[in-house]
Amino acid sequence: MPIVIQSRSIDEPDWSDEVWRRTHFEAYVVARNKAKLTGRIYRLVDDEGEVVEEVRHLGSSFRR
Repeated sequence: MPIVIQSRSIDEPDWSDEVWRRTHFEAYVVARNKAKLTGRIYRLVDDEGEVVEEVRHLGSSFRR
């Protein structure tokens, strides 16, 4: 079942489609990593338009 990854920032009201993945696990890993890097909120949407999961990163950002 294809899963669409959508994103928005905290102050944006609308969701934007980004990419899709074949499985929930693949989509979750991509969304989790993007959330860590960008600070945006991501959600996974199935092929029927139902929100499966919302992913955010609440920890500290990467530092060098």
